[in-house]
Amino acid sequence: MKAFATRHKQFIRNSHKSEDYFGFELRTLAKLEPGLKFLYEDWWKVEFKNLDAIPNEGPALIVGNSTGLVPWTALMLIYALMSRENPRRVHVVCDMDWIEDERVHHFLRELGFVPWSSDNVKRLLAKGEIVATFPEGIASTQKTFSQRYRLGDFDWTRLLSAVEEGVKIVPLATLGLDEAVPVLFNADKIAKLLNMPAFPVTPFFPFYPFPVNLFSLPVQWKMAFLAPSQYKKETNRDKVEEQAKAQARYLEGEIQAEINRMLRGRTHTFAR
Repeated sequence: MKAFATRHKQFIRNSHKSEDYFGFELRTLAKLEPGLKFLYEDWWKVEFKNLDAIPNEGPALIVGNSTGLVPWTALMLIYALMSRENPRRVHVVCDMDWIEDERVHHFLRELGFVPWSSDNVKRLLAKGEIVATFPEGIASTQKTFSQRYRLGDFDWTRLLSAVEEGVKIVPLATLGLDEAVPVLFNADKIAKLLNMPAFPVTPFFPFYPFPVNLFSLPVQWKMAFLAPSQYKKETNRDKVEEQAKAQARYLEGEIQAEINRMLRGRTHTFAR
């Protein structure tokens, strides 16, 4: 905790200004921080652009792509925002109903994960907090390596609360995870037996003993905030829903386009 306090003084101060929504626990994040730091700085060597796109004060909704059963993208986002010059705490709203182990559920909530509901999103945004959502939802946990970097349809209902309030929406594009943890296929029968959305089979899991089966390849990540989405705040309910649907399509296209640009840039670098 002492090392955490030294590295993240301002983050701790800012966190104390906010409520401990939904069970957030600073000490739990402090215990995990060395591991996040290693993954971010040494293992995946994350290159994060435009971190200043997130306001220093006030609410914003981050909308990004993700892959896999373990929320690595969200964890790297949490570390990036807590480590920047003007640190902010981010609340990751996601589907958690399928997690039957109360210990895992509790642990994620202590890190800042929040069960998805429009009421929870509204509460956080009304309090001026940063909220992150990954609108591909459960479908993103079922992507295989052959489907890497192909975004699924964004669930427009995940944006509805932000659009209703005219909150700033910031797209987040992430490149790297699909190759760092390559999923060969999903064992659907095992997933159903365990009541999980997916049971990913990687080159390491479940063929090697724990903890080697949780291994990840040291593929460099690139993450980037894009220009905030521009839209008109509506008051009519039908128009609000139309706006949310339009924003979902727009953000999906912008993030996919940025991922494609990142891939082309990486190809050009290798070609030299």
